[in-house]
Amino acid sequence: MQIAYLALMYAVSLLMAGLFYLIHIPLPWILGPLTAIFLLNSWWKVPLQQSKWILRISFLLTGAQIGTTFTDETLGKVLPYFFPFLIMTIIIIFVCIQSGKWLAVHGNIGHATGVLGSVPGGLSVMLEMSDSMKANTGMVAIFHTIRLMGVLLLVPLLATFLFSFSNETFIIEETTTSLNGWSIVLLFVLFGIAYLFRFKMPAPFVLIPMLVIAVLRIASVPVSDIPIGLYHFAQLSIGIHLGLSITVADLKKVGRLSFVFFLFSAGIILLAVVFGYILSHWSNLTFATAMLSLAPGGLVEMAITAHEVDADPAIVGSLQLIRMLIISLLLPFILRRMIRTDS
Repeated sequence: MQIAYLALMYAVSLLMAGLFYLIHIPLPWILGPLTAIFLLNSWWKVPLQQSKWILRISFLLTGAQIGTTFTDETLGKVLPYFFPFLIMTIIIIFVCIQSGKWLAVHGNIGHATGVLGSVPGGLSVMLEMSDSMKANTGMVAIFHTIRLMGVLLLVPLLATFLFSFSNETFIIEETTTSLNGWSIVLLFVLFGIAYLFRFKMPAPFVLIPMLVIAVLRIASVPVSDIPIGLYHFAQLSIGIHLGLSITVADLKKVGRLSFVFFLFSAGIILLAVVFGYILSHWSNLTFATAMLSLAPGGLVEMAITAHEVDADPAIVGSLQLIRMLIISLLLPFILRRMIRTDS
């Protein structure tokens, strides 16, 4: 019977993801199933649950796909701006952590939940961190969705208003490597390593494949890209997990904080604008490129926005990727130290 329920969840999720895709809602393969499963779980009082093995494989595929976005040119593109960018990124992360602690105290939601919901890391990475650190994954997902919607509403408007359009077009040259036997074996090995470290490090099923494949791609080792169908399946599976994690009680609890959190997201965007202006004067980056590199949005969304204005999508994508890597590596250890100190 559990297999039938699992098949039903995937069917409903696929339909909602397709609808979200057609009406151009961002992240349709995650937000679509999240919405569908939340509604189904609230209406149909049957104990639905996601398979742990499918979820682990989905996190692995997501981490591997993030790792494949690194190339041997990535370091060369970002090194000239790395240190000023690092300083500003650390300040933004510090502000986010402090805001998350404030939300945790005033919203009575726990430090891990408040901080993980406030820091602008990648959605999938933050969610597996939330699972591994016993935070409220549903609330973390809600906070990230609020911030994502705020970024997608405000950043393109700011970019269009502040930056003049240019006839020059930056083109990202994307090269993909077809799935091959060696890459499949590598994924199996990485899954085994992540399984062994599942109790010893945060988010191992995302971080281990991301780091190993990033290093291999920078070293020009031809690791395959994740086929788009598998990547969408991984997002769909994570979306189902999120839909099952969110409860009506969580929504009521977050409802009191949602407007405050949206204002906080707007403040972080404003801080990114100010830092972008400073970074553009410290380097030869344009104001648009610097601001979009620091904006608290997703890598893909900010790179697409960079296409529309006088910005370099390659640099924007590379710097956004480095920030996500910094957050993924450092935040779990900061959080665990913070929780030990408070307990």
